[in-house]
Amino acid sequence: MKTAELAASDAAFGTDLYKVLAGPGNLVFSPASIAAALRMALIGARGETAAELAQALHLPGREAAREAQLQLTAIPTRPDLILNVVNSAWLDLALPVRKEFLDQPVTVQRVDFAGQPESARAAVNGAVDEQTAGKIRDLIPAGLIDELTRLVLVNAIYLKARWQHEFPRPRTRKESFYPERTGPSPADMMHLEATLDYARGDGYQAVLLPYKNGPLAMAIVLPDGPLSRFPLADLGGVPAVLGRLLADREKYQVDLRLPRFRIEVASRLGQTLRQMGVDRAFGRNADFSGITDAPVAISEVVHKAFIDVDEEGTEAAAATSVVMLQSKAMIRPPAKRVVFTADRPFLFAVVETNSGLPLFLGQLTRP
Repeated sequence: MKTAELAASDAAFGTDLYKVLAGPGNLVFSPASIAAALRMALIGARGETAAELAQALHLPGREAAREAQLQLTAIPTRPDLILNVVNSAWLDLALPVRKEFLDQPVTVQRVDFAGQPESARAAVNGAVDEQTAGKIRDLIPAGLIDELTRLVLVNAIYLKARWQHEFPRPRTRKESFYPERTGPSPADMMHLEATLDYARGDGYQAVLLPYKNGPLAMAIVLPDGPLSRFPLADLGGVPAVLGRLLADREKYQVDLRLPRFRIEVASRLGQTLRQMGVDRAFGRNADFSGITDAPVAISEVVHKAFIDVDEEGTEAAAATSVVMLQSKAMIRPPAKRVVFTADRPFLFAVVETNSGLPLFLGQLTRP
């Protein structure tokens, strides 16, 4: 598959997740992290188990999953743009694993799930803590790993990036933000005037805030009306909205107001994935024979994400764990001006601008 097609798969998967996870509150999650952890499982799945995982991930099969894993780890980092991506497989000491399963960008660790499950859980969580600069702690909660655990697949992503156009701190001041169904609330509203990529869509406007020294940017999608009524699916989902912004963007002199915000969310995704058609992987008939001859099935998928947006840039992290048990364009000169005031609920995405790959996705309903 082409790079843009692989990125569109993650964006479509992110749309599916957003439709299930979004509610009245703030939200952040990493489609890239969740997809990466599930792709590791897909690479080792066979039969109907593999077919369901591939369909949920919007991929044709295992080979495309391998290509997508390489794409995520190949995003370059430079000064002022740190992006760490780690895929790891934590295996029980006694679990036999097929060599071909490990032929992917993955760090392999052996732990004693059967004999010392709590020590093994602490080791997984400690590694994720270190890989995400302390932003994702206790990814796997107590009780989720026990003596029947045989394999844990983990993806961790950490991002720290400075804006290409930083918001002047002296211009940040308290202003009103207008959540749905409640009165206005005070927010630390940042203010920037800069030449930015901007697009007007059907019922929304969007602006792209680039980070320094790399192909990453944050997209802010501001609906004309209430966010709860924003027809994201009818517009083609995240791939279409981001695709239009990246393809049809035009340089504007933007007078931008954006609140500082910080969001942390923890999710259990097992039931969500079942709603998305991944059923067999969780049951007695799960087929992960591409990983091991031992009978294993997914017991739960856990995800944590964090994002902090301020005048200097963005710090974000996410981690996803799949716990498996023994079964049972052209730049135009700036000419136009636009006022973009994000003083009401909006969508945001941290995106790789060459492909459209969404690393983080979420919504701010109240700063």
